[in-house]
Amino acid sequence: MLLNVQDLHVSYGAIRAVHGVSFEVDEGEIVTLIGANGAGKSTILNTIAGLLSPNSGRITYQGQDIGGLDAHKVVQRGLALVPEGRRIFGNLTVSENLRLAGYQLQADERARRMKRVFELFPRLGERRDQLGDTLSGGEQQMLAVGRALVTGGHLMLLDEPSMGLAPILVQHIFSILKEINAQGTTILLVEQNAHMALKIAQRAYVLETGHIVLSGPAAQLASNPDVQKAYLGA
Repeated sequence: MLLNVQDLHVSYGAIRAVHGVSFEVDEGEIVTLIGANGAGKSTILNTIAGLLSPNSGRITYQGQDIGGLDAHKVVQRGLALVPEGRRIFGNLTVSENLRLAGYQLQADERARRMKRVFELFPRLGERRDQLGDTLSGGEQQMLAVGRALVTGGHLMLLDEPSMGLAPILVQHIFSILKEINAQGTTILLVEQNAHMALKIAQRAYVLETGHIVLSGPAAQLASNPDVQKAYLGA
């Protein structure tokens, strides 16, 4: 087991955002957390990434407790976050964003990882000297994923990668995620586009108001009438 979350509770002041959530991610999987806006998906991801502190519960990665660690220490353990809203540096070029993501690497290793990003996303290679603010939404999402790849690690945490993108770009981003996974990166995906998430994931967890109400193989959940009615527009 690569990641194990047990009985996680997270609050914003007096508001309980996540209560009693438990799930796991095995090496090589794509696991998705789906649910409506406000269900607690992003809170869980940000807590794993060290951006929020849990009230209680246990988060272990590769058998080591990472709950409550600072974000930079979580990154050092091998987890890379692609945050909601991309959060690239708009006043830096594509190449500068990627180099900054790999600041801790030797120059040759950073160059190797950046080359891989440009191979996965040729459009970024074409725009390597372009400022982040001038990229389209889809290109910014590619850059956010590429930045996580340069940072490196065994587990990529993705928060709403389809948000604000045209359907054709969503298809492209998700096909790249499948390729990244096939190349050896485990993925924990938070996504409101349940159709696409269930299509590429092996397993899924459904969240409602801060707790898990359903879990199982993604294909099985995709055929569940309740999931279809609530999240797939059936």
